[in-house]
Amino acid sequence: MFELDDRFFDEIGLTQMPEAEKDSFKVHIQEEIQVRIGERIADGMTVEKMQEFENIIDNIPGYVVEWLVKNSPNYTEDNIFKALKTQSFGAGEEQILSEYAAMKWLSINRPDFTQIIATVVDELKSELKSNTDRILG
Repeated sequence: MFELDDRFFDEIGLTQMPEAEKDSFKVHIQEEIQVRIGERIADGMTVEKMQEFENIIDNIPGYVVEWLVKNSPNYTEDNIFKALKTQSFGAGEEQILSEYAAMKWLSINRPDFTQIIATVVDELKSELKSNTDRILG
């Protein structure tokens, strides 16, 4: 998705933040990004669509396979599914199916997902840059 690395801290002007503080700040920023992305995904969605996504994310037993059969019946032939299965060392079949279904759900219901991520990250960077003194303070 998005990596909070030294480059990120350079871009927002927080390179002088002590390493110990950076670690906890990274966790906080990652959580904030996830919350904001979640809010943007939900924007304009019906309660039913959001429940559908939650069921996939929560890996409700039987739900993911049922959803895939209905919405992507040939998912086992999808190159994205195959790649995910190959790259998910040690992950169980249910976890792989849930991750694939979440990606598929987003591609169907929020095809602008990558743009949402970019927008949220840019907005947050801008907020952080304008508050650098207060953050370091």
